[in-house]
Amino acid sequence: MPPASRNTAQGNVHNLVQVGNVMGDVLFHAYTDSASHAPQQLPAVPSGFVDREAVLAELDAVLLATDREPRKIAVVSGLAGVGKTAMVRLWARQSSHRYPGGQLYVDYAAIRTESGTPVSDALAECLCALGVARAHIPPTLSARTNLFRMKTASAPVLVVLDDVTEPAQVPPFVPSANGSSVIATSTARLTELALDGAYFLRVEPLTETCGTALLQKICGDQRIPPDCDGARRLVQVSAGLPVALRVIGARLASSAAMTATALADELTDESTRLARLSLRGVPTVSDVFDNAYRSLSPDAALLYRLLGASPVRTCSLDTAAAILDLSPDLARHLVDVLREASLLDEAPGGGFVFHDLVRLHARERSQPAERLTVLRRLTDYYLSKTAFADEAIMGKRTRIADHRTILAGRRSPFATDRSALGWLADERSNLLALLRAVSEAGWHDQTWQLAEALMALYLNRRYLNDWIESAEIGATAARRAGNEPAEARLRSVVSRAYTEIGAHDRARASLDTALALAERSGNKVLTASVWEFIGRFRDQVDPESSPEAYEQAIHRNQEAGERRGVAIATYFLGCAMSSRGDQTNALRTLKQAHRLLLEVNDQRMAGRGAISLGLAFLRDGNTTAARERLLDAVEYFSGSEATYYEAQAREALADVAVESGDPALAREQLERVLLIRQASGAPDAAAVAARLRELPA
Repeated sequence: MPPASRNTAQGNVHNLVQVGNVMGDVLFHAYTDSASHAPQQLPAVPSGFVDREAVLAELDAVLLATDREPRKIAVVSGLAGVGKTAMVRLWARQSSHRYPGGQLYVDYAAIRTESGTPVSDALAECLCALGVARAHIPPTLSARTNLFRMKTASAPVLVVLDDVTEPAQVPPFVPSANGSSVIATSTARLTELALDGAYFLRVEPLTETCGTALLQKICGDQRIPPDCDGARRLVQVSAGLPVALRVIGARLASSAAMTATALADELTDESTRLARLSLRGVPTVSDVFDNAYRSLSPDAALLYRLLGASPVRTCSLDTAAAILDLSPDLARHLVDVLREASLLDEAPGGGFVFHDLVRLHARERSQPAERLTVLRRLTDYYLSKTAFADEAIMGKRTRIADHRTILAGRRSPFATDRSALGWLADERSNLLALLRAVSEAGWHDQTWQLAEALMALYLNRRYLNDWIESAEIGATAARRAGNEPAEARLRSVVSRAYTEIGAHDRARASLDTALALAERSGNKVLTASVWEFIGRFRDQVDPESSPEAYEQAIHRNQEAGERRGVAIATYFLGCAMSSRGDQTNALRTLKQAHRLLLEVNDQRMAGRGAISLGLAFLRDGNTTAARERLLDAVEYFSGSEATYYEAQAREALADVAVESGDPALAREQLERVLLIRQASGAPDAAAVAARLRELPA
């Protein structure tokens, strides 16, 4: 007899197989640990961290709950530059293992605009990090908040909100799972959050002992020996702010001849006429920044001033090169100089950014002529690159701007539409800030041209608040420039954003204005486009009248010889007919649209047309034809990256299979739909799973 066998499994085992001899295939449905896909967004902790033991221990006592205790909020406040962010990052890193649901990070300073802080957009980015596809993110803040709570209900989550300015910026990010924590850093105390059960901690400037220890970590014990009087004086003139001490340390470390005593003398000498900055009446670090600025080479000092004069917050190497009118390689050297001097930091999402106080100092050092130069160069850089992105994403869509003139003599930096859209999304805060600055400068043509090109971003990524602001700025500029077609284009397209937020009166008013302007311009393609957007609006508010609008769009496109416009308007007309129950005319119209879309080589829209045809056939009772069309759509979208439309096609094919009495085909389609929905974080994934369970075995 064979020897006895014994197997032992210890610990938390999810996947376990015990077999002897195996003949044939084994199908193993493995457990997936969702925590392994949890977001890990916390930025790195700055080097040379000192002190804060008391506050760190206080955070431990307040936040390190068990998973059976309610979620908690901590507000960490203090002066700008006092080290709140560094301290919170350190605590979060040390405690990350207590949050298996993940760690989310929102830098409000990076996304804040003059018109406010887009909390809804920040929440959308967190939902994406939690696995929700952008196509499934609802448009309203309340709906996004509810979805966020649903996605954070299974395991404790840590959320760090950096540079909060208003109490309302915190509650939407409170996770559902017990044991979760929210830490908000702010220069304000945010006492109103006491109503939400928040605990408040204050971070004070470093003591002389701790400030000296920070300088020793940066410069070494030889440069800053124990009981160094010069170091103590440096801590005093810096008001104990770590941001200032890091600049001082970099200054000392970069110059072997400079002593702590000599630098302290320089910083306190009134004859140097250093300007003083203040924050809410508290003296800050302008003296330190001024001395660091004076130590820069002329070229690095110029970049410092020009970056301060720039309306954009985050600077890439390409942006720095455009500002300086230099090559990226030469710009990189000067950026590195500013980084080494601790005057420029790496931004969490990439690129470089000033600390707020440094940025203010740099702007004050710039001259009016330099500010005008920066704005002109940035406008040229961003307008051309945004126009290239628009063409890469949208192809030959209707445009008012003459891209041949804007892009003359330039090469596109984008190899794919995905890279173009990614760049627009990464730069969206900078682009909107630039748009405001160009508008304020009175450069009306550049303003509406930039706003028009930005529609490529907003049509594909629903940043609705940004979209509305951008379009309104652009439309106003077009009116001031006397360009009625440009105003009509911007007002018609933004009707989609107004409709999605439920502002139907604003959408209708925009479309009425756009139609009047387009007809007065005599531009038939533009007028046809406006009628198409009117049809899309009526689909939502008055479906009975939408076919009339699409007929107008078709007629105007035909008059202008715009074949693609005819094809797309015909497609939307067929969809409207099918939704109203007129399947006979819908089928005729959708077949025509599908043929036209193939003729103009719009493969994606043709694929969508095949889905609509399949649904119309199904509604008409012709399951055989519906099956053929939907199989075509499934084949096309399965070979692309458009999984959203693949799922639509497969779900419709499952409906056809159920009607045809083919549960095996229905199950095959729905299993794939479920995988797509789960991968994208779609809220209706549970409903798809329920449909699968209802199918006969």
